Amino acid sequence: MANAVLYVHLETVSNLTVSYGMNADDFLAGIPDMPHHLLLLTPVNSQEMVDPHTGFNVISGVEDVERYLRDTKITPKKWIDYQHTLYLDQITPQEVAEMLYLGHAYNHLTPPFYYKLGNQYVYLDRPDGTQKIYYRNLDQFFVSLDHAIARHIREREVEQRFWRMLRNDTVAPLPDHLWVTLRPFLIDGVLFSFDEIRMHQKDYQIPLYRLRRKLLITDQTWLRGEDDLVGHLTYSRKQHTWRFESPTTERNGEDVDA
Repeated sequence: MANAVLYVHLETVSNLTVSYGMNADDFLAGIPDMPHHLLLLTPVNSQEMVDPHTGFNVISGVEDVERYLRDTKITPKKWIDYQHTLYLDQITPQEVAEMLYLGHAYNHLTPPFYYKLGNQYVYLDRPDGTQKIYYRNLDQFFVSLDHAIARHIREREVEQRFWRMLRNDTVAPLPDHLWVTLRPFLIDGVLFSFDEIRMHQKDYQIPLYRLRRKLLITDQTWLRGEDDLVGHLTYSRKQHTWRFESPTTERNGEDVDA
């Protein structure tokens, strides 16, 4: 079932996320301002604009940047934003080498936030279909994740009567204290299984799993293993509130309310 899962792994030390099932709209929903300039870490295309000092392709202008970010035909996307074209001339050969390594190995040698660039993000589409994104302000990611959860709920083809009830509703964002509860699971790596979403007394429940092995996606379908159910993220359509229910609290009739 295509794209019916959302996987998130959070690394707070490096301010990065690894995710599957999030798209450009989700990412852009979380950032306060559209970048003005991008330095592309993909192989250089001599037919496009090339910065003569660094040797990377560049995209400048908010409209061109947004067009590039939203274009689903352009894959993979690998880029660093920057504030001013003037400062590209100050990038050292060592910093160019670090960026080349980022684009090639999908990992950093040093924290990839450069004061000369003033970059807020590093975005890397990886060969396995996941995205690795470095955030200067990691809190922005949770806004993107909120957007992705709501989008997956609406895109999910569920029982017809249920869908008619949902389609005109606005899905409320998760409150901050619930993100605090979920944060340890996100750090471990957690999968939201929308293909198992179920309705219960006007609530809908999304199971969350901790994977025991690397996420495997075949034909955009999650290959289940012996994974651990860590709980359900439950949304009340009537009250427009979220709660998290772990297997223990479900047995005891308790939950963490939004």
